[in-house]
Amino acid sequence: MVSKSQASGLHPQPDDERQSWAPWLGIAAILLAVGWLLIGVYLYFRAAGPIVSGVKVGDTEVGGLTVEQAAVRIDNEWNRNRVLLIGNGDQLFEGNPLEFGLWVDPNATARKAYEYGRGSQRWAELAGMLTGTTPPEILPEVVFSPKVAAEQLAYWGTLVEKAPGAATIAFESGQWIAKPGADGIAYDSEATLKALADSPALILRSGYLPLITRPVPSPVNQLQQKLNEMQAQLDRPLLVHAYDPISNDTLEWSVPRELLSSWLQPALVNDEIGVTLNESGFGAYIVSLEKEMTDGRSFILPAVAYNLNERWQTGQAYTVIIRHPPTLYDVQAGDTLLKIAWRTGIPFWMILESNPGMDMENLPAGQAIHLPSKNDLLPYPVVVGKRLVLSIPDQRLRVFENGSQIKEFVISTGIDRSPTQPGVFQVQTHELEAYASVWNLYMPHFIGIYEAWPGFMNGFHGLPKLSNGTRLWASILGKPASFGCIILTLEDAEWLYTWAEKGVVVEITG
Repeated sequence: MVSKSQASGLHPQPDDERQSWAPWLGIAAILLAVGWLLIGVYLYFRAAGPIVSGVKVGDTEVGGLTVEQAAVRIDNEWNRNRVLLIGNGDQLFEGNPLEFGLWVDPNATARKAYEYGRGSQRWAELAGMLTGTTPPEILPEVVFSPKVAAEQLAYWGTLVEKAPGAATIAFESGQWIAKPGADGIAYDSEATLKALADSPALILRSGYLPLITRPVPSPVNQLQQKLNEMQAQLDRPLLVHAYDPISNDTLEWSVPRELLSSWLQPALVNDEIGVTLNESGFGAYIVSLEKEMTDGRSFILPAVAYNLNERWQTGQAYTVIIRHPPTLYDVQAGDTLLKIAWRTGIPFWMILESNPGMDMENLPAGQAIHLPSKNDLLPYPVVVGKRLVLSIPDQRLRVFENGSQIKEFVISTGIDRSPTQPGVFQVQTHELEAYASVWNLYMPHFIGIYEAWPGFMNGFHGLPKLSNGTRLWASILGKPASFGCIILTLEDAEWLYTWAEKGVVVEITG
């Protein structure tokens, strides 16, 4: 017997087969629904959605805004309120981007932000959104005006330009050199404008517009050439002489080159090098030279200024006078005060003044007596380069100028009972015709050189005459004849009177 189902040819499925397909059909339905949902969201997002959350234009947050809202915010923050720093690293100035021809198109920039997730890279961008990737910053769309920028940059460039420092002159490693001053700064307008034109958006984003500059070296070649040309002048030595008027000796020094260079002050003035000499360190140098003399002698510095610059320029030595210290003399057997005066070259009355209470009639051997400095016989500034040397034994006067003998005169000195005092003296007075009342003598062209005793000056003069007009001693010149003075012919006395100014040293040897 055949059943109804068999007759119809149908084969019913078992219940467990139908149950195995049910989950897959559910999943398919869910996926289909999600797909349609995503398609719906995407279509909505493409058509009317806001800018993707997290999207920024530079540092301006525009995510979640409409294009219109984003445009307003971009305009405010990039065109109206943004400050642009302009400078070259050392100097910074504040400006507005619009002043430099930089304008952000707010609508185009907002549209550019809106295109994130909607443009040609939308699938990759959408995938990033789904995985939580932060959207990249979007640079603004900048409209740049090179003309406006060039005009503004020309002004700002002048604020950073700086002329190079002047070259200076220095003495280093034993030679004079031109040392460059600080580098100057030159503004490169073309390079700055090009950098701005190449990356206006990046410059706006950074907020810093670099003014491109280049260093300008300080010029030294011209100065060095001039220094080379005058090297010999700069190397000219500064000489110091210490003249001893008592011994007629001269000590000589040359200021060390390194020390002298520290005093010289060369400078470029009107394209010519001028050199001055700073004297402030010279005093200490003189003191150091004085310390080299270990015999008690010292220096007598002129009362006038050193005037080293002129001396150095002309090659003249700076001369100081050596002063001898007071000394002690040990009395010898048979010494008298006059003998001591003759032997030491110091008039007896000056020895008495240096030894108050001394009994000149009783000078025991071995007694130490004080002798004044021989320089006390030279009360006036010494005339260096002139010297009179008188020999009592030879009865001759020799005249020296700059180390050479220029004259020799026959003379007559004092007789034994009124001798001429040996020693080193100095021209002190001039009288056209002096009168000695003690001897009733007129003495033409009298030159006083020392006091035989206080108030009585001995010196040079021509042949004397009595009040009756008689000339004395003309026939005995060359032999002692006077009462202590030194007698010359009338002609020789007149010449000497003119030649020997006050301060000329007179050396008399016995």
